Amino acid sequence: MAEYIHGGNIYSREIEHDFSANINPLGMPESAVNALVSNISAFEVYPDINCTKLVKAIAQYEGISEKNIFCSNGAADLIYRISYALKPKKALLTAPSFSEYALALKNVDCEIQYKTLFEENGFELTESVLKKIPEADIFFLCSPNNPVGNTVKPELLEKIVKQCEKSGTHLIADECFMDFVTDSEKYSAKKYLDYGIIVLKAFTKIFAMAGLRLGYMLCSNTEIIDRVRECGSCWNVSAAAQIAGTAALSEKGYIEKTRTYVAAEREYLTRELKRLGFGVFPSESNFIFFKSRTDIEKPLLERKIAVRNCENYVGLKKGFFRIAVRKHEENQLLINTIERILQNG
Repeated sequence: MAEYIHGGNIYSREIEHDFSANINPLGMPESAVNALVSNISAFEVYPDINCTKLVKAIAQYEGISEKNIFCSNGAADLIYRISYALKPKKALLTAPSFSEYALALKNVDCEIQYKTLFEENGFELTESVLKKIPEADIFFLCSPNNPVGNTVKPELLEKIVKQCEKSGTHLIADECFMDFVTDSEKYSAKKYLDYGIIVLKAFTKIFAMAGLRLGYMLCSNTEIIDRVRECGSCWNVSAAAQIAGTAALSEKGYIEKTRTYVAAEREYLTRELKRLGFGVFPSESNFIFFKSRTDIEKPLLERKIAVRNCENYVGLKKGFFRIAVRKHEENQLLINTIERILQNG
């Protein structure tokens, strides 16, 4: 069996409360659920290989042309397709960050260089990264960064984009958690699409569709889109995912409601974790990254609660954890359980 290296492992363990996977606590939009139930007969035929209705809905949602969109089986699938399509020789990654970048790049024999993010700096990306960009063919940049939850400052993002253009480095901006960020347009790299960058988005987190597998990329270079399309199966997005995704984008007020709810619960969890003595790092997303002097993972698992132990991230060591922002009742349960664990030594 494959080793489970991400959050969301509820299959080999008895879990009742999963804080290890960062999924919208409000759940899938009602419009998406209703659309799935009403269109079960559509699952009997091959899905549309061009995702026509879905692409049209994404274009309206993102405010860009349909020709600059490609849909796939989750953002992770796109990371592999992009690596196969571009075949980079040297890559730049930040550490810590999402592990699938490195796994995909290794499949094309790409040499990886890491820009280490330091704890004393809150794991923030600094301008020192600009010196490393010319050495790379490709740069995967995650914002908000997983597992920390912080965004790249807008001024630095602009400098990164321009440096990548100058050095001919492909910039892949992973923004799968950007829809959770207040004033997200300010922090998104989407405004720089004309510079030839790629922006990755997913329905996985914001629309709670992890099991349906649906992601998309935005890119002004249609040649790159064609190359990415050719690096995989034609039927890469199921009929169910297309139906649910199209319906979800029509749900009025869902994202605004999500942002308000997540912000309030994130503030509650941050405050309570600090009260319990943990070192909490600022997050703008739907998860919280913190440091613990105590191993809380095992006693929580004994109580059927899963958190994300982050020691297998490049650049991190034992003692770092990530928790998803869940519904208030679950968040209270987590805090109360951790408090009892600490009191019992």
